[in-house]
Amino acid sequence: ERESTVTDVLFLFLRQLLQHLSARWSSLRGRSSSECVRIYLTVARKWPFFGAKLFQAVCVTSSLQPNASVWLAVHENGISVLDHNSIKLLLSYSYKNLMTFGGCKKDFMLVVRHCSGTDPSKDKPTEKLLFAMDAPKIREITLLISSYINSAHQQKAIAHHLSAPALMVAQPISLKSKDLRSKSPPLEHPSKAPTRL
Repeated sequence: ERESTVTDVLFLFLRQLLQHLSARWSSLRGRSSSECVRIYLTVARKWPFFGAKLFQAVCVTSSLQPNASVWLAVHENGISVLDHNSIKLLLSYSYKNLMTFGGCKKDFMLVVRHCSGTDPSKDKPTEKLLFAMDAPKIREITLLISSYINSAHQQKAIAHHLSAPALMVAQPISLKSKDLRSKSPPLEHPSKAPTRL
């Protein structure tokens, strides 16, 4: 039953999208294909989630309405939950607020930490969100989130390595007498001849 509802909503969305695109396409008559591509990309880049990977899901348990169809948008700044029909932002979490994620039984799970001041409920510093998804999509979204997090950690490590002032400091030399003897040239034996200055 849930799959048929999702399919019906998706079909309605695609039909509306097709009608909208057809109307826009007819307004582009007389323009070159490269000009049309440029216009399309200009408009697409204005969408805040341009470049994000979208995953279709159904809310199981969360602060959202149960059984609501949503899109999970995975992008370089975090994970956002979008309304399935309007594609409007419902929730958004940065990776630093993500406690854990991945498959949980047959669902996809996100455990998120609420930032101080943004959570109206002080009783719940963390929240567990469950989304129904196909198993291959659960694996794909888990690997994609991991890739974004690993990439962010690597970029931080590189930036720290390049800016580390400790790399520029000369190593101190030990002044122990034993070390000095081993590193200094051998002393000449005193002679009875006068020393030249």
